[in-house]
Amino acid sequence: MDRLIDWIRNYKFSVSDPPIITMEGLFSLLLLLLLSIAALTFHLIRILFNSPVDFSLDWNLFLSWIPLIIAFSADSLSKRFESNVFLLTILSLAWIAFLPNAPYMITDLAHLTVDYQRDLTWHDIIMLFSYAEVSLFNGLVSLYWIHRSWRRVFEKRTANILLVISLPLAGFGVYLGRVRRMNSWDVIHEPRAILNNLLESILDRTAWVFSMEIGMLLGILYLVLWAIIRFRIRHSKKTN
Repeated sequence: MDRLIDWIRNYKFSVSDPPIITMEGLFSLLLLLLLSIAALTFHLIRILFNSPVDFSLDWNLFLSWIPLIIAFSADSLSKRFESNVFLLTILSLAWIAFLPNAPYMITDLAHLTVDYQRDLTWHDIIMLFSYAEVSLFNGLVSLYWIHRSWRRVFEKRTANILLVISLPLAGFGVYLGRVRRMNSWDVIHEPRAILNNLLESILDRTAWVFSMEIGMLLGILYLVLWAIIRFRIRHSKKTN
């Protein structure tokens, strides 16, 4: 089993040197896809309990995959085109526009109605948590990939500054979605509404608290993810 996992991680689609896509990245996407299928299964079971069909959770889960795919593309392309600042800048702007969709599903827990005598209450808890879990994983992995691409193309200090700035921006995006009822597509469809909400939120204490706390949560979780990955990389180098 260990040999199979090592082969999957190290197998490369050698269309260039260095390869643009490796199985290590695709393996991560596969695991996140399995988590997404598990969340969808919980929802399907909920529908079988004669629940009204509501695909808003599924749509939000789909949206959380967009920053993941963008970051995967940025990470893969930066391996081959390390000096292409323009391409990475475009991908980074698209990524930050859709990143709030990943932690957004945490706020869906607010819809939970607790009734200890109702069996579906416990199912709803697990279902909502599974959606929030996989979307949060999507966000954290995308954060790791985009940060790694920044470190390849920009200076280390610049990459870290971009990382720190992106965290409260993601939190603010969640605020715009949950409180102001806006979405990422409004950047294209209603840019003026986005600008108005930005100006109105400058003096809104809720917007600041919301943005900073979501940003802190993402930052703490990302540090844990980064430490685990870096420790494993260093440990594997020592053993080899």
